[in-house]
Amino acid sequence: MQRYSENQIRTLHAEFRSHKKYGAKLAFFDRIFGIIPFSFPEFDPKLGFFFEKEKTEGLTAFYKMERNNPNLTEKKFSFGETFVFNIRPANSNSPAYSSFILSRFLSRAPEFDDWVQQKKTAGKPVELLLDEANGIINKIEYSLQNEYDKSFKLQCMSVFYKGVYDAFRKKVALPGKKRKFIELYLYAHGIIYTHYIRFLKTDLMKPLHPVDLPETPYLDFSGKLALLNEWGILDFLKRKFNRLDPFSFENKIAEFIRLITGECTEQNEIDKRKASPVENDGGEFRKLKEYIKV
Repeated sequence: MQRYSENQIRTLHAEFRSHKKYGAKLAFFDRIFGIIPFSFPEFDPKLGFFFEKEKTEGLTAFYKMERNNPNLTEKKFSFGETFVFNIRPANSNSPAYSSFILSRFLSRAPEFDDWVQQKKTAGKPVELLLDEANGIINKIEYSLQNEYDKSFKLQCMSVFYKGVYDAFRKKVALPGKKRKFIELYLYAHGIIYTHYIRFLKTDLMKPLHPVDLPETPYLDFSGKLALLNEWGILDFLKRKFNRLDPFSFENKIAEFIRLITGECTEQNEIDKRKASPVENDGGEFRKLKEYIKV
């Protein structure tokens, strides 16, 4: 634990006592000392603490440490005078105490987007991750339905599965009384595991090879003409109408170009330009003439 000087403790204690609401005291205690006293395992998609003996024994150790240490809700510092930071909940505050700890466990959920991407980069497709996760849940369901030894591991599985089930129904239950750290950890882990499975299902529905479509650039009339010329459309039109007289030739191609580019879609506008394309064009018809010379 971090060492504090007497002046630091006096200042912190004064701030702690200044908080009148119990929730504020919990937040202060957590920020300074950490309200969760043990290093519980990080998110484990394989749930090794149920299926690996050494890790299961670790859960048992957490349970025993809490049971044998009733002073986890206070910190004492003595400098001639004793300063006590006590967050032990009264009966009315027990739900708030346990709910706060549950929220702290839930806040430890990984960013699944990055986490799953790392797994995919390592050669594990989402389909395999999802199959593994569903298989583990099925295995826990089977154990709960067919084993009746009331072992500590089975009790832990039951708490975890309740978190999975509640999160699946989207009806997470906040603690109604003081709960042990191990219970809150397992319930939170079940909720996080459900979110993990949901993320995998969502990720699996994404296209396997999404195509990044480039943004379509804006083209003015000159740009459109250049593009039509590059694609050979202007050459095609010139070959198609090359038997017309020059005046009809120019107007016919102008009509088609304006229809293709959308520069003029109203027939009456086209008719106006047929009379005198240059006068009614504002310069655009001159640009077109540069492309349709024969």
